[in-house]
Amino acid sequence: MSEVFAFHLDRILGLNRSLPSVSRRSEFFQGGQACPVILWDSSLSPTDNSTHSSVRLTWGQYQQLLKKKCWQNGKVPKAEWGCTEIHHHEWSKMALFDFLLQIYNRLDRNCCGFKPLKEDSCVQQGLKLKCNDQDAVDLMHIIQRRHDQRHLAFIDNKGFFDRNEDNLDFKILQGINEFPASAVSVLRSQRLRERLLQSLFLDKIYWESQGGRRGIEKLIDVIERRSKILLTYINAHGAKVLPMNE
Repeated sequence: MSEVFAFHLDRILGLNRSLPSVSRRSEFFQGGQACPVILWDSSLSPTDNSTHSSVRLTWGQYQQLLKKKCWQNGKVPKAEWGCTEIHHHEWSKMALFDFLLQIYNRLDRNCCGFKPLKEDSCVQQGLKLKCNDQDAVDLMHIIQRRHDQRHLAFIDNKGFFDRNEDNLDFKILQGINEFPASAVSVLRSQRLRERLLQSLFLDKIYWESQGGRRGIEKLIDVIERRSKILLTYINAHGAKVLPMNE
């Protein structure tokens, strides 16, 4: 169900990269319990079976791409840089989004940046044991659209609201030194709660499934605390806040 919250957060932050997701009840699924329904986009590029990505990258390759700032300011990258078609700013948007929701499966599938629970997929699959060679770890769910190779589409946005502030995955932010101005302005505006409440209220089934306003407020509490931590991180690291509307 965190996919639904992720969709609303994505729109409020002005990223607009997630597939539309709503809550619905059906007697055919989970005995009539609320479940997420995600609008599939037929324009998404084909993916491989192992990383579910349209562009295959290891963590080491990804870090090198961040240093090259591929396609930033319209500059055509040199062939030897190994750039993909993906615009440099897309990684900043993904990292900000994934940090707020603590979506680790895209950029840190082996859980190398935090202490996972035994229920986390990386522990279940024994991936946590493979953190010694992090550069060789594949990124997951790096998806483009066929007609728009420069931008990413965010899928499988499974967020975690139960991760304590002293166990957040900062590896998600590694190598990112620029953040989207539109999203940061929302986090700084002190209107994040208001806007999330207004947006989530439109999905009545999701609202009710989370225990009404009290349950929704608890989820927003988590995101607000993480947003303050992220803003502190941006200031402490001297990261730039830039318009990213290319």
